[in-house]
Formats: sequence, C-alpha cells, structure tokens
Amino acid sequence: MRPVLCLLLCVVLATPVFAENVVLVNGTIIDGTLKARFLGNVRIREGRVRDIGAFKPVAGETVLDVKGLVVAPGFIDLHNQPASELAKDLGAASQINQGITTAILGGDGTGPYLVEEFMLPFDEKPPALNIMTLVGHGTVRRQIMGADYKRAATAEEIRRMGELIDEAMRQGAYGLSSDLTSEPSSYSTSEELMVLGKAMARSGGVYITRAREGDRALESIRDAIEIGRSAKVSVQISPVKFAGTLAEIDKARMQGADVAADTAASMTDKDLRAFLQHPWVMFASDGEMGVFPNVLGKYVREQKLLTLERAIRKMTGLPASRAGLKTRGVLAKGATADVVVFDPLQATVVMKYVFVNGTIVVKDGQATGERPGLALR
Repeated sequence: MRPVLCLLLCVVLATPVFAENVVLVNGTIIDGTLKARFLGNVRIREGRVRDIGAFKPVAGETVLDVKGLVVAPGFIDLHNQPASELAKDLGAASQINQGITTAILGGDGTGPYLVEEFMLPFDEKPPALNIMTLVGHGTVRRQIMGADYKRAATAEEIRRMGELIDEAMRQGAYGLSSDLTSEPSSYSTSEELMVLGKAMARSGGVYITRAREGDRALESIRDAIEIGRSAKVSVQISPVKFAGTLAEIDKARMQGADVAADTAASMTDKDLRAFLQHPWVMFASDGEMGVFPNVLGKYVREQKLLTLERAIRKMTGLPASRAGLKTRGVLAKGATADVVVFDPLQATVVMKYVFVNGTIVVKDGQATGERPGLALR
C-alpha cells in the first residue's frame, strides 16, 4: 500500500491551477479503447473530461473548432528517458510536442529506490507532463554490492536488495525495471530476479525488462515470464527484439500470465510488421525522439499497417492499463483531461493541441510554457 501522505498529496495536486475550461467541437474522436472513431465534442473543465459526444456548448464557454482533426487521449510512454534526465528540462518540449502526456522514467534499470526523495522536487517545480518512475534493479544492485557486482549476489545481498525494492514500491514506484544487457544487472541470476520480483509484488506493479541478447535471449524471455507467473505480477518485455518473443507471449497469455511488450517501431528488420500488428505489443519511445508521430505518419497513414484506432490504443489505453492508470489513456466522461489534437493526414504529424491535466501545453504546434504535470505515485 502507498503511504497515506502520498495519496493525500496526489489528491491536493490533482486539479491544476491553470486548467482550461474549453469545448472542442466537431472533432473526430478516437477514445483509446479500439471503439470506431466518431464525430463529436469534448468538454474539458477543471482538469477533467466532463462531457463527450453530441452536445452543444453553453453560452460563455470557450470553443475550439477542431473539424477535420483527431481528438484522442494523451500518449503514455512506458519506456521514456532515464530518471535523471527530466529535471534538466522541465518544459519537456521534445516530449509534449509529440503528444506524450505521461512519461514513465527509469525503464533502463536506473530508476531511484528513494522514490519520495526523487519525486518531491517535481511537486515543487512541476514538469510540463506527468511522470511516474520505476525502481531500478541496477540501482539497488549497485547500492548493495558496490563495486563488487561482477558476480552472483549472495542470499543476504538479495534479501537486502528486496528490502530496498519493497520500500521503493511503498513510496510510489509503479514497478521494477531491469536491463539485463548492461552492468550491473547483466551479472544477475534468474534466482535473484525471481526474489526481487516477489519483493515488488507485495505492492503490486509491473516488472519491465530488457532481456538478454544472443544465445540467452529466448531463455531470458522465458525467465521473465516465469517471474510474472510465480510472483503473480504483470511482465513487460521492453523492447521486443525478435519475433520468437511473440510466440512466447501468446503461449504465456493462453496459460493465464499477464505478459506484453513494446517497441519504438524504428527498426528495419523483417520482424517489424509482426511487432506492429501483434495485439499485445504497444509503442514506447525507448528514449528515442519522434516515435509516436513516426508511427502515425509512416505506419498508419503511408503504409497502412495499422488502423488509426489500433495505433492510438497502443499509445494510450494499452500502456495505461500496464501502468495501472485508471483515469488516463482513454477519453470518457470523468477521465483526466490528458488530450491530444492532430491532423492525421499531415505528412509529418504535428500536435495542434496537447492538454495535460486540462491545461494547454501545446498550441498550434508550439509549447506554451505551462507546466501542469504531476509526479504520480
């Protein structure tokens, strides 16, 4: 369970000071659920979507005519930049300009274990978008093992790592991440990761892993799935790298395991089409710029490998469900007003408007300078 203090803090900060009261009219609404697009209006008030569908604005309301434009939930990036980078650029123009309204930090295994200490500065000086963080396996391994990490951890060291992860989850981390291709996590054993996955599971959350490569790649995928099955937690392969992973995901899901994957969709190999079209592979930037507009422009508009509804689902509702975000990732009455508006026919997709917690952070393709983001935990 999260501390009561964190819950109260999130409630206090849930309505941004500069939230817009506006009605988007005549938009093509794609709500993030795979439901077919429909024409309608969206009323944003006090940081929430208050109405959606066929209704008329009332006298005195600010109206934005978005005829010919898509209105969709803000994009959720499950594997954004390292946790330390955002503080250097709170305006996050490169993120919000591509429609990202919630960024999950620390997917590379470097997320903090002192989560509250990491998040508090973002309460005081908010970023332009919402953030969440994972606790990093690499971080806790270095903390416990120091420079002597190029070996298997002892049972006592694993126990101490588990304590740090358990506390990080209590402070608001939404899961555990590991990068098994990089030090120090590359020296870990399956047994170590299993124990740490169970430590995370006491507070829920998701286990996100960059699997090993080469001859151990398939074994690493299967180990991650077994961690999820044994610890009863969701598993995210981030990123998916070879088509054999998809068969393992399908098999695991048929057996009741909650396993999915993500891709930055920037590869040119023969497996990319399979990744794009698999129902449990979503989009995440993996720290790359322009991933979401690239998907909408290249793979939806030009190559027609995905419908717009399916692509939006892979950027919104699907990652929201992985992160446990119940009021984000969909457009529905009562949802948090993280909203993007764009022209799907542009050669290079540019966001016309982006709302974060009901505040316009991008207008006419330019960042407004507003910083209404929340440090979510």
